[in-house]
Amino acid sequence: MRTIIGLDVSSKTATTSVAVDHQLKYNGKITLDAIGFNSLKAIIESYGQPEVVFEATGQYSRRLEKYLLDQKLQYHLLNPLIAKKRLDDGSRLRKDDIHDAQKLALTEFEKHPEPFQPRLSDPVYRELSDLSRYYDQETEDIKRERNRLHRIIQLVFPSVDEELQLDQPSSLRVLRRFPHPETLRDMSLDEIVQDILALDLKGIGKIRAKALATHLWRARDRSYPAVDAGSLVIKQLQARIDNIFRLSAERDEIISDMVGLARKLPEYEILCSIPAIAENTAVRLIAELGDIRRFEKRSQINSFIGIDLVQIESGNYAAQRRITKHGNPHARKLLYWTVVNMVNSTAKPNHIRDYYTKRQETASRRKPLLVSCMDRLIKTILYLIKTNQLYSYELAGSM
Repeated sequence: MRTIIGLDVSSKTATTSVAVDHQLKYNGKITLDAIGFNSLKAIIESYGQPEVVFEATGQYSRRLEKYLLDQKLQYHLLNPLIAKKRLDDGSRLRKDDIHDAQKLALTEFEKHPEPFQPRLSDPVYRELSDLSRYYDQETEDIKRERNRLHRIIQLVFPSVDEELQLDQPSSLRVLRRFPHPETLRDMSLDEIVQDILALDLKGIGKIRAKALATHLWRARDRSYPAVDAGSLVIKQLQARIDNIFRLSAERDEIISDMVGLARKLPEYEILCSIPAIAENTAVRLIAELGDIRRFEKRSQINSFIGIDLVQIESGNYAAQRRITKHGNPHARKLLYWTVVNMVNSTAKPNHIRDYYTKRQETASRRKPLLVSCMDRLIKTILYLIKTNQLYSYELAGSM
């Protein structure tokens, strides 16, 4: 006798449906808290050792998953796309929580005739995944702060963004010191240089300080600000710059914490041995891909990150092939920029760049070629981690 409990998880509750040998026996609802989990435990104990199946719904299903892990109970966590296909019964005219819980329980008999055996990975992977999301949030906050800063600059010190490279920390420090053209009005060029040197900026010597001072001098003469030097908008500009530096420092600290965790994993050194993959990229790849050993072949990883191809043919019609873009967009973006760095002429010699250079002459478009390079990189990463080897340019060329 086989018993499966299907759970349709929402933000605060989970609808429960129990099926025994393809027959529905019980429907109910539990809360996603200690009281609800005790009720779930009572249901589980009343049916012996049932299997539990539910859909991954982000932070809501994480609590349920943690409880099942702590209780050492067998469960099957479904990818949302797979769960949707299971629940899709054609017209989808009937859509409610009880129906979804029942379908999850009943379809488990068909999709997995034998009990599903989850592969439990090291909790470090989950911790890294959470930190990676935190890193992405900080990155988005930095982008927003830069956009807000740009709008304020147009009021306070227009033309300065044409003279200074404001993506550089040193330029932002200088702008914070001289936020308005009037702050430069009674200063000579030498005095501006001395003020910049007094900021004690990393990598800024006399030559670079003089260049920054010259740029400020030109911006001062060209700018016609919309606000006066005493406007409170200047405080906003300085506050935005302070926020950018604070968020950047927090992001660096996140990477430091991730490196400390990832060093415990054998794949960390393997990934760092690949050209163009430094600490930052290595730890974030581990965070987004998880335990890569759970994949048997690279096509599974391609599907996981959404670079598997869609092919549509009907009669004489054949659509242009494209990637699905399903799965993990963070991992897809990270691998894309990793490949871009690997094919760069300044990167260390690697087989991905050799492949790109060889195919570039006949390729009609660049992006599909880069996706093909991503596939080759995934193949390399999977092979190296499975065999526990460091990257070798000589051996990689023969793969």
